Amino acid sequence: MAAWRDVLRGAAAAVAALAGMAAVATAGLALLDAGRIGGFGGLTAAVVALAVGGSAEFDAVRAGDLPLVVRGGVGVVPLGVTLVGTVVLGWLLLRHRDRLLVRGAAAAVTFLAGVVAVVAAARGAVTLPGGGAALPGGAAAGGGSGVCGLPEVGPFGRGGSVGALDVGFSVPLWPTLAGAVAWVCAVVGLCWLVVRFRIAVRGALWVVGGLSAVCLLAAWAAGGAMAVGGVLLVLPLVVFGVLSLGLGVPWAVRSDGPLSCVLDGVAPPAPGGSLTWVASAVLLVLGIVVALAGARDGGPLRRAARDGAVTSAVVGVPLGVLALRAGVSVELGVGAFGFSFPLLEAWAATNPLAALGMGCAGGAAAGFAGSLLVRGALRWASVSWPAWRNRSGR
Repeated sequence: MAAWRDVLRGAAAAVAALAGMAAVATAGLALLDAGRIGGFGGLTAAVVALAVGGSAEFDAVRAGDLPLVVRGGVGVVPLGVTLVGTVVLGWLLLRHRDRLLVRGAAAAVTFLAGVVAVVAAARGAVTLPGGGAALPGGAAAGGGSGVCGLPEVGPFGRGGSVGALDVGFSVPLWPTLAGAVAWVCAVVGLCWLVVRFRIAVRGALWVVGGLSAVCLLAAWAAGGAMAVGGVLLVLPLVVFGVLSLGLGVPWAVRSDGPLSCVLDGVAPPAPGGSLTWVASAVLLVLGIVVALAGARDGGPLRRAARDGAVTSAVVGVPLGVLALRAGVSVELGVGAFGFSFPLLEAWAATNPLAALGMGCAGGAAAGFAGSLLVRGALRWASVSWPAWRNRSGR
């Protein structure tokens, strides 16, 4: 009977995680006013599918004399949606610490079944506004060469200028399921580590929640509702980019194909610089939180080394995992008469091993320094407070 209760709890945790992800995706798209370009349900399902590791495929056909189809794909993870699903699933699985693997297995099966339903719903069409825009392979109306020096007669006609364009989108099932399996196994494995080594995560959740609230308020003040919608979907990606660059981890932008020249001169920010100070401040705050939540036994250097090791793992492992998920890829091609012609393949990513190594090193230094700061502050308070009370009592 207890085992069945845990099975139901695991299934409920998976349903709650999917519901939380859908809620965040819906809120972000609503703030971005995405309903004006396409069906809201299909777009929401597509964002959730992307959040668990899927990719979106699209195609556009122009009615005309030539049977030309523009096809492509976009791979980007809305990590804000992923983070909410991770927190909800992990928190519900950890509410009862015994029989964790039973609840985790039930959650995995239920979550994968839910992902199948999400992929089935993640299809539809969006209407892109035109108004004289130039498309790849065509210049603005009036003559001249097109993009990258190609002739102005593109796949959508001379001049490349079109009105509103309907673009169909869908999400492939098997790659999305593979990403979902990896994600849910990672969450269950993280929960097992928390239970096995009695890791306190409440402080880290408070730090994440506080940082998210500050960023959302700043986005509202700077750009209004649409800025909040964008931050809600990609905030962890922005934070990861700042931390990785601040720790000296470089990003790379690569492209291939006839239209690769459109990315000439496009490069990510250089690592280091002012971002180093931002990353150092964030990691030091995290090191202080770890020191406050850690054990008090042992000498100062021993405690500092232990807090440094914990902070190293807390920073390095997530950065390494995020580096695997934070890449962005775009593919674009043209199909005609049964043939396919690639036009552009572009991607931006960073090295996961470099992110893991630099994250571990930066986290260890921040944890060590934060522990010494906390112990020094506590020692100073223990000495100064009784002296102050004696003076004030006279």
